[in-house]
Amino acid sequence: MELELTRVDYATVGLTGPNCLQLLPPIGSAAATTGSGGYKQQQKVAIGDQDGVLQVFSMKKDELQMHFKTLPGERIASVKLGGQVGSVADKMFIASENKVRGFNKKGKLFLAFETSLTETIRSMCVSGPDLLVCGNHVYNHYRDCKELGSYLCGDVIVDVAALCPHNTSRLITVLACSGRVLRVLEHSRVRQTIELDSVPTVLHVPKGLGDRMLCGFADGSVLLFHLNLQVAEVKREVLVSDQLNRDERDKEGLSAVTCIATYDLSGDGKEELIVGRRDGTLQVFTMNSDEYQFEMECTQIYRELFNESISSVQAGCVGANGYTEIVVCTYSGRVFGLTTQCIGKCLSDAGSFSGGVPVVQAIDTSAKLQRIRAEIYELEQTIAKERERYQLSTQAMSSGLSAIPMLPVNDSFVLSKSDATYLLSLEIPTPIEHVLLQCDTPVSLLDVEKNSAVVSFSECDKLSGNRLLASYRCQMNTNRIDLKIRTIEGQTGTLQVYITPNLQPKCCQLKRYPIKPLSLHVILHNVTDEMLARPMNVLTLKGPFSQAEVHNWMVNSIPELPEKRHEAGKVRFTFQHVFIGTLLVCEYGKGEATFRSDNISTVSILKDFITKEATKKRIKLEISSTINESTIPSLIKLIEPKIVHYNKLTKDFQLAQALLDLDIRDEDEFGTLSEEYRTLIRTHQTIEAEFRKQPTILNRIYGILTDLYIDKFKFKGVNVKTKLPQLIELLDNYTYDQLVHFYTIDKANDEDNKD
Repeated sequence: MELELTRVDYATVGLTGPNCLQLLPPIGSAAATTGSGGYKQQQKVAIGDQDGVLQVFSMKKDELQMHFKTLPGERIASVKLGGQVGSVADKMFIASENKVRGFNKKGKLFLAFETSLTETIRSMCVSGPDLLVCGNHVYNHYRDCKELGSYLCGDVIVDVAALCPHNTSRLITVLACSGRVLRVLEHSRVRQTIELDSVPTVLHVPKGLGDRMLCGFADGSVLLFHLNLQVAEVKREVLVSDQLNRDERDKEGLSAVTCIATYDLSGDGKEELIVGRRDGTLQVFTMNSDEYQFEMECTQIYRELFNESISSVQAGCVGANGYTEIVVCTYSGRVFGLTTQCIGKCLSDAGSFSGGVPVVQAIDTSAKLQRIRAEIYELEQTIAKERERYQLSTQAMSSGLSAIPMLPVNDSFVLSKSDATYLLSLEIPTPIEHVLLQCDTPVSLLDVEKNSAVVSFSECDKLSGNRLLASYRCQMNTNRIDLKIRTIEGQTGTLQVYITPNLQPKCCQLKRYPIKPLSLHVILHNVTDEMLARPMNVLTLKGPFSQAEVHNWMVNSIPELPEKRHEAGKVRFTFQHVFIGTLLVCEYGKGEATFRSDNISTVSILKDFITKEATKKRIKLEISSTINESTIPSLIKLIEPKIVHYNKLTKDFQLAQALLDLDIRDEDEFGTLSEEYRTLIRTHQTIEAEFRKQPTILNRIYGILTDLYIDKFKFKGVNVKTKLPQLIELLDNYTYDQLVHFYTIDKANDEDNKD
């Protein structure tokens, strides 16, 4: 079943962030709800923007009615609805800086509360008399504006949600943290830590459920969690994932989830799942259950791309009585509805009936067109006056300054585990003219099918420190751009991005992104004994350093580590290479650090980086390393499937291209070919598509194995670079035994290979 929705534009506000949109319940909402829990009377829309303006409007006879609008102020980080327990949640609470203000539906300020947070409020949740606010690292719990407790988190807190188990007065808090965990708190103490496979981005608790919660992730997936708070048990089910939903329109995979909502759009008593994404994609799924039972089958019934990231989604009744719709707010401040009503022909609220059949009345659009023309004329006159005033202010005799405010950039730089590349997303409120990339370390730019910009590269002079110079020239009215970047482990530097909007006077916004030495490692939570039983190489460091100093070294070398550690004593982290699957186990405390890995290159990179950082601070280190020869065969076995697959893919692609050049059109000639060649010709499109997607992946594998060979003998003080052509030849004609034999030959006694 496909859901048919029609777009209706409502308003344009300032720039918006997550959780900025809410739909107020209609007057007398207790009687205005349907049996499935949805509203059938028109609702007001409340929205807060980054200009600090909270405004509430509704629609009446296709006209926007503004109910109230606050003066500009501090940036609004969150808008939530609340009310007394058992009553309708019709009060609006907004968070800005470290303050929380409350407004009733008429716009009267009834609460102005300054929290004790020293950080800016990033996320907020209101549940009856309880107020939960979070900064980057601090969580505070208030009840009736009195502080009940707080929690200091090492990770960055992304979102917060409150669970109220059925028939109890308990309040359970869930914190979504950037360290790929959900922390379950009660009385401001961590009861449980739920480890995740990706970074959470948004939490959503469906109405009426006190123990189930939806969570969206940076990899595009959506999971349903059932928290059994009696026995501290957690069930989880994947509702939306990259593997389940990739199709021809979504070849690049799913974008990060920015907002989630649930609502009964079809009126069948079962709520649909509404998902908004960073790339502007909006999806609606049926969940085939009204109680969020597990083993549900999610089916996509609607999908549309709106070309700018979606900040918030809500569902209800806004445009016309009796018609449900999805209200969407984008980053640039566009507010529009996706309604189930057919706009071309609609039934009047006071429509007549003939024989029990409603009579369709035509809408008189002449008055509306005349009003729109008048508004356009007024806007044109205002623009002309402002343009003239600006020209006068830039004259030589004028004391005015030609300046433009800081350009806000909605950006993300996230490692994709599926293809071991970084996805850089850039979005600004005005059209982008061009984007310039500069990097002082070797990185590669990959094609993104969604990207329509034209790229051009410039030659780099290594003496100047540039290893990448590229510019993207964007099409007209392009507000966002996605770039894919492939890094090389062991190479550290900074990627600088210069974003030039299509504005006058010309200006440019600079964003910097660090490329860390172990850029392809992520934190691994679910570590099994089988993994730790692998043979390991060991690097041990001792010296007069503190735990904070060694943690800072780790933060600067590996992604996803929290900036600060609040726990005392020795800490331990386990990381995994997203491309080849090798492990890195780090244990460190004051004066001592131990690193174990089944990849010699990882140990070598860490040793070089930490030695360099310690030398800057004049810290003398005692370094000892143990190289385990048996790690090489196990690593080759780990990467063997990729070598075999991509070796075959490359050869099949080259052979298929040669066969196509023969231009065989006759069936008899085609029949003279072997079955293998006929299969290659039939499947050449599939082979070419896979090869074009990862054209240099075989070179990447070869690079990892050559680095392994060089790093092994570097620990022995031997230079083996002259042997690399022989290694490449072995890789081209790969056999496991020959390759392992080549690595295990001791070259240390070969005097010709010494430095």
